[in-house]
Amino acid sequence: MHKKQLIAAVVGGMLAAPGALAQITISGQIKDGFEMYKLGAGNAATPAASYHYEPRVSDQSSRIIFSGTQDLGGGTRAWFQLDSRFQSDVGGSTQTNVGATTGINLWAGGNTGVGLAGNWGKLTIGRWDLHYLEFIPIEFGYAGSLQDLLGAGPMAQVNGSVIANGTRTPNVIMWDSANMGGVTARVAYSTAFATNLTGVSSNEGSGKGANNSNGGALTAAVRYARGPLGLGASYWTAKPEAATSSPIGEQRSLRLWGGYTLPMGLKVGLGFDNSQRRVGASPANEGDSLTKRNAFMVPASYVFGSHTAFLTLVKVGKLSGPNGGGATDSTDATAYALGWEYALSKLATFGVFYAKIDNKANAAYQFFSLSANGGTIPAAGESSAQLYTGFSYRF
Repeated sequence: MHKKQLIAAVVGGMLAAPGALAQITISGQIKDGFEMYKLGAGNAATPAASYHYEPRVSDQSSRIIFSGTQDLGGGTRAWFQLDSRFQSDVGGSTQTNVGATTGINLWAGGNTGVGLAGNWGKLTIGRWDLHYLEFIPIEFGYAGSLQDLLGAGPMAQVNGSVIANGTRTPNVIMWDSANMGGVTARVAYSTAFATNLTGVSSNEGSGKGANNSNGGALTAAVRYARGPLGLGASYWTAKPEAATSSPIGEQRSLRLWGGYTLPMGLKVGLGFDNSQRRVGASPANEGDSLTKRNAFMVPASYVFGSHTAFLTLVKVGKLSGPNGGGATDSTDATAYALGWEYALSKLATFGVFYAKIDNKANAAYQFFSLSANGGTIPAAGESSAQLYTGFSYRF
């Protein structure tokens, strides 16, 4: 990514050591477009009387990022990143949503942290994307909408309930390894993986109750990228703060992926996701089981000149396990996305994309970040589709 760099002298540092300078970088993107979104009756047991198109101009996670590093000597450097999201369609950089965790339009609401780095890797303390975007190496486009990312949408849900927040995880301590011959690794821990945006307060408990303060999340990932081949694996496990050892909302997830780029410009991939979520108290005959499902994704892209064509196919299997006493039959879904984008320059890209999710009668899968653009959430059995055309400018 092209970056404009500013050299900023830190006054206190200059007084103490005249040669000390901090290098500050400003980068980001503005990404916006026009969409036509619509729900359909699909397999809904009780369809709506009618379904209407929802036309809107929608921002797609525009951001401005301030980052900086300073050499501490001995091969170690201090660093920081402040990633702020804003809505380029309606303006503003704050969000009043009081639901659990994060939202996207929040000052410092993106990947924000501070830490140390060196030949041993990178230490981060802050807030960061964990686990749910691990399919990005095989599913990425500059000019598509967030809803076209099926790996972060239905592939990261258990019947509509998101895994790993579906956005940044707060309260994170994270280590990223250095690149070791194409292999990189990540280990991260969150003391509380959900927050309330009104006061941005953490649900980290008081140490009282039968289970003390025992919530949090742990994730680990390993990736390989060298030449035309890319491989990866990521595991996530999380518990909300609760006075019980098996709280509702507990999550576990495993993601595996691989991709290969042929000399002709065709890239093909395969993704697998096994996710589990506790949606209610387990019946006595189910022991400590969680509701689970398997999902597969086959993404492909083809680069020809300044053009790139995309196709992604997804199959989400039906639920198994207790499911809080709810139905597990007809809880599977299929989805696909196709698109085309054109690189107007190294920084500017235009594209047209179409995506659709078809839910079975008891399935309620939805697009990624649907509430952020104001889309109506589908009821069980309803289908959803989006036609999007937009621009991306990176700086």
